[in-house]
Amino acid sequence: MPPKKLNPPDLSYLPINSIAVQDGFNPRTYFDTNKMQELTDSVRVEGVLQPIVVRPQAGGRQYWVVAGERRYRAAVAAGLTEIPAVIRELDDRQARLVATVENTQRDDMSPAEEAQAARDILSDCNGDRAEAIRLLGWSHKKFEARLLLLHASEAVLQALASRQIKLGHAELLSQLPTEFQNATLPKLLEGQHSVTELKTRIGRFARLLETAIFDTADCAACHHNSQHQATLFDEHVDCGKCANPDCFMQKTQDAVEAQKYDLQTQYAAVFLDTEKPPRDYAVVMKIGRDGVGGNQFEQGCKQCAHFGVVLSTSPDSAGAITEDCCFDLACHAAKRMAYQTSHAQNRSTPANASVPATSTAATGPIKTVTQPHTATAQATPGAVAEHIERFYRTDGGQRIAESESAQRIVNSYALYRLVSSTLSREAVPNGMSYSSLLNLADFVAMMAPLSSDDAQAFHQRMLTHLLQDHEAKAPAQNRSWAKGVALLMRSIGVQSEQSFVVNRAFLEGFTKFGVEGVLREAVNGIGVTFVDYYEGLSEKHSMAGLMKRKSADILNEVFGCGYDFQGFVPARVLAFLRDDKNQPAPIHAEPANLDQPDQFTNKAA
Repeated sequence: MPPKKLNPPDLSYLPINSIAVQDGFNPRTYFDTNKMQELTDSVRVEGVLQPIVVRPQAGGRQYWVVAGERRYRAAVAAGLTEIPAVIRELDDRQARLVATVENTQRDDMSPAEEAQAARDILSDCNGDRAEAIRLLGWSHKKFEARLLLLHASEAVLQALASRQIKLGHAELLSQLPTEFQNATLPKLLEGQHSVTELKTRIGRFARLLETAIFDTADCAACHHNSQHQATLFDEHVDCGKCANPDCFMQKTQDAVEAQKYDLQTQYAAVFLDTEKPPRDYAVVMKIGRDGVGGNQFEQGCKQCAHFGVVLSTSPDSAGAITEDCCFDLACHAAKRMAYQTSHAQNRSTPANASVPATSTAATGPIKTVTQPHTATAQATPGAVAEHIERFYRTDGGQRIAESESAQRIVNSYALYRLVSSTLSREAVPNGMSYSSLLNLADFVAMMAPLSSDDAQAFHQRMLTHLLQDHEAKAPAQNRSWAKGVALLMRSIGVQSEQSFVVNRAFLEGFTKFGVEGVLREAVNGIGVTFVDYYEGLSEKHSMAGLMKRKSADILNEVFGCGYDFQGFVPARVLAFLRDDKNQPAPIHAEPANLDQPDQFTNKAA
C-alpha cells in the first residue's frame, strides 16, 4: 500500500499526463537499466516518497520536470496516475541550475555528465568560475578537471557515462586528438588496457612540434625533442616531435590563456569552448537569410558587450577562434527579424514610388527604414558606463551650489533616504510613488514638478518625522545616482552632456571596434569629422590603417594628431538618460538584397 499522502503548503499531487521531460535540461543522460527497474518496483509498492520539482509550461496547465526525472520515469513505468511535486516558477536558466545542482549532489552521476553540467553552469554564470564553483559546491581542482574532460570525444564521453570505461581512461584520452581517441576506444571497451597501461602508451605518444601554438624556442634543447634525440641515438622517433605530451599540453593551455587575454583588448566578450556550449551563442552574419544588415553589424553588433569570439582549447584545434559570435540570442533573433522585415518591405516598394513630401529629396532608389528592435542592441562596456556615470556625478556635484531648488531636492532626497523605513505613506506628496523613491532618478523626476511650497512642506514633514518618530535607517542604494544627478541638472535647465569631452580615459573603456565606432561618429563643434580630418593629414593616414594597430597605439595617434573633439557628444552619452540599461538607441535596420553582398564582407567562422 502506498503511504498516506501528506500535503505541506508547497506540495501538489499532479496528474502524470500533465508532466513531460524537456530535452536539454537534465544533465543526467544515462539511466542504468537495472537501477531503474529497482526504483520502479519500489515506486509500485511504496509510491514516490520524495516529491519531484516541476515548472509550468506556457499556459500553466502542463509542467516540465526540473528535478527528479528518475522518479518521474519510475512512476510512469509503475502505472501511477499522479505524482507528488513542488511547483516552482523558474526561467530556463534557473531551471537548468536547479536540475544541475540537484543531480550533482547525488553519488551516481557520471563524470561525463558532470563535465557537461559544469560547462552549463559556467555559461549561465557568464564565465564567472568562482560563482559556478560556489553553486556546484565543488573544489576548484574538480571543477577544472571536469572542464578539461570536455576535450574527450563524444564516443568517449558516452562510454564513460554508461560506465563502460573508467574516469582515468577518459582523462587520458581527452589529451589526444579526436581520431586517436576514437581509434583507441574499442580496445578499451574490450578490456585490453588498464588505466596504468594506457598512461604508459600515451606517454610514448609524440606530438608534432610544428603544430604547436606556443613558442618552441625552449624545446630546442629539450631531451623530449626528437630532433635532439636524433643527434644522440641511432633509434629515435621521427624528427620534430615532442615525446612529453603533458608538457606539450600545459604549454598549449598557457598559450591559449595568453591568446584569450590578447583577444579581450579587441572583443568585449571572449570565451573558451569549455565556458560556452554551442547552443549559447550564434555567429552573426551581415547578409543572407540569417543576416542582421551591414549597418547593424558594423555600428551595433561589433560595439556590443555581448559580441565576441569563442576560443578553442581542443587538441584538434587549440587556438582556433570562432569570430563574430553573439552571446545574446534573444537580441540576435530580433535583429535578424528586423533585417528580414526591412528586406521584405523594400522588395514590396515599387521602384517608381513617390517620395513623401516630408522626406529629403535624393537620387537613387528609395530605402525603407523599419522601426528598430528596442531590446539590447548595444550593451555599453562596463568601463565606458563607469566613465559616463562619473562624468555626470562630478559635473552635478560642481554645479549643485548654483541652484536653490536643486539643493532642496538633494537635501530632501538625502533626508528621505534616512527616514524612508519609518515614514508613513501619508507624508509623501500626492501622486508620488512611495515604493520607488529610494531611486534618485525617480525621486528627482517626481520632485521637480512640485511647487516650491509643496516641496518645502514635504521636506518639513520629513524633518519633523526624523526628530520625533524615526528609529531606523534605510539601506544605501546608489545604483542610479549618476542618472539622478544628471536629471537634477536637467530640472534646473542645465544639460550636463554638452560639457562632455572625449578623452583618452573614455576611449580606453572600449574595444577596438568600439573606438572605431566613436571615431567614425565624431563631428566636432565646427562640423569637422574625425575621419575627414585624419585622412586629410596625408596619403599615409587612413582609418583602415589606424585600426590595424594595437589599442594603445591607436589612442596615441588619435590624441596626438591634433583633432579637436570639443563640441562632440557621443551617442552613448546622450542615450544615458533615455535608457535604464545605459545603452544607445538601436541602429535602424537597413534594407538590403539578401541575395547579393553589401558593402561589407562577413568573416566566416
